[in-house]
Amino acid sequence: MALKPLEVLKKRLKVLKNRVKVRKETLQAQLAARKSISLQDENWLDHDANLLDEQQALDVLEDASDYERGFERLDEVQKGAVRNLREAAGDLTKVVGSKRKKPECLHREPNKKKDSHLPVFTKK
Repeated sequence: MALKPLEVLKKRLKVLKNRVKVRKETLQAQLAARKSISLQDENWLDHDANLLDEQQALDVLEDASDYERGFERLDEVQKGAVRNLREAAGDLTKVVGSKRKKPECLHREPNKKKDSHLPVFTKK
C-alpha cells in the first residue's frame, strides 16, 4: 500500500531532522561557549539546518481538511519547502512489500501461471 503524501512528508522531515541533529548541536555548543564558527557553518545553520519552514508547512497541511486545499493555502516559501521535501522523499514513495517479491514475479501478469519447463530427453 502506498503512503499518503502527508505521511511521506512527515517521514522525510524526521529523516532530515535526524541527519542535521548532531552537527547542529555541535555548532550550537560552540556558540554557547562563545567560540566562533566559520561563515560556512553559520550559513548552514541559517539555511540548511533551519527546518522551521518545513515544519510550519506540515502543520498547515495537517490542519487542512484536504491535502490539495492545504497546499493551496501555503505561501510561496512554504510551498517551496514542501516541494523540497517531496523531491527528497522520492525513495519513501515506493510500495511497501515489493522488496519481498521475487524479481521475476514483479514483471509477470498477476493471473498468468508460471511457464512449465518440461525436461528435454535425448537418446544416447
